[in-house]
Amino acid sequence: MNDRFYSTLGLSMRAGKLSFGYDTVKAAVQEGKVFLLLTASDLSEKSGKEVRYLSEHYEIPLLPLPKTQAELRGIIGKLTGILAVTDKGLAQSLLKAAEA
Repeated sequence: MNDRFYSTLGLSMRAGKLSFGYDTVKAAVQEGKVFLLLTASDLSEKSGKEVRYLSEHYEIPLLPLPKTQAELRGIIGKLTGILAVTDKGLAQSLLKAAEA
């Protein structure tokens, strides 16, 4: 992951296009509002399994991040291990930046 990825992630947060926390993310997924799922590197095994299920069942890309929850807090201002991008364009930008 590069600086462009994390600045786009911060922009997504400021734009109100991120959901975070399992229950909120799950509800957004079920409503069809999620285009990309992200997880912190120190997410619990149980939570990781639940997010992988959501990703597979609803066919949403899942991107595990190399940052811990504490490190993500410095980027988005929230201590969370599960993030959902609710804007298609921002999700595509994040996926493209992740490949670079």
